[in-house]
Amino acid sequence: MKDRNGGTLDVLGSEFISTMPIRELIAKLQPAAPSIVRAAADALGYRDFITVNVVVDRANVFPDQWIYVHDPGVKVGRIGNFKNFSSAMVDDSGLTGLGMEYFCFEKDGMWSWPDADLLDLGRRELVALGIVRPEEVKAGMVYRQPKAYPVYDGAYLGHLEVIREWLRRALPNLWLVGRNGMHHYNNQDHSMMTGILVARNIALGANYDPWRVNTDAEYHEEERAGEAAGGEGGAERQVPQRIAS
Repeated sequence: MKDRNGGTLDVLGSEFISTMPIRELIAKLQPAAPSIVRAAADALGYRDFITVNVVVDRANVFPDQWIYVHDPGVKVGRIGNFKNFSSAMVDDSGLTGLGMEYFCFEKDGMWSWPDADLLDLGRRELVALGIVRPEEVKAGMVYRQPKAYPVYDGAYLGHLEVIREWLRRALPNLWLVGRNGMHHYNNQDHSMMTGILVARNIALGANYDPWRVNTDAEYHEEERAGEAAGGEGGAERQVPQRIAS
C-alpha cells in the first residue's frame, strides 16, 4: 500500500513495515483504531516543502553545500548547492544547480502557485541576495514535497506515546520506520538506520529498538542505537516552551 507522499505499508511474512505519515497510517487501518488513538494521530502536524531548482550558468557560485537565509526581505529559507554534494549531480561542469528551499503548508497560497511563478520568485530572490545575475539563471523546475517535516509542538510527544502504546498492544507486528513513519525529524542516514534495525529484528530475531536512533537536537551528530539518553524510546528533541512574561 502506498500513500500520496510516497510512504508505504509493506508486508514481509507476518510482519508489516510502514513509512507512511502516522496520521495517514492510523486513518487507513481497518478495523478502525480506537477514537483516542485516531484523535492523537490527527493532532500530529506536518510542514510541507517546495524546492525551486534552477540551473545557473556559472561553474562556481558559492563553496558551501547549503546556506541558510535569514533575510526577512525574501521567502527562501535555505539554498542547496547540489554540485558541492557531488559533482555527479551536475552534468556540465560549467554549470551549477541550486535548490531554493521554501517551507510552507499545503493550505498556504504559495503551495498552489504555478510553477512559472515559483521559478520567477526563485530567480528574483537569488538576484536580490546578490548570489547571481538575472541572465545567469538558464532553466529550472519545481518540486513539492508534502509532509516533509514532522512538527515538534508542545503536545506531539504525548500524542505519539498514545499511538505507540496502542500499537504495542494491538499490532505488535507493525513496525514504524523513517522520518514520517515515526514522526521523528531524523536525517536520511538515521531514517535508513531505523529500517536496517527493523530488518535485522525480523530476519535475525534481534531486539534492536529503532526508536533509540535519533539525531542530536543541536549538532545532528549520530546517536548510536541503544545508547540514547533519556527514558524509554530514547532521547527526544526539545519542544517549544512558553516563556513567562
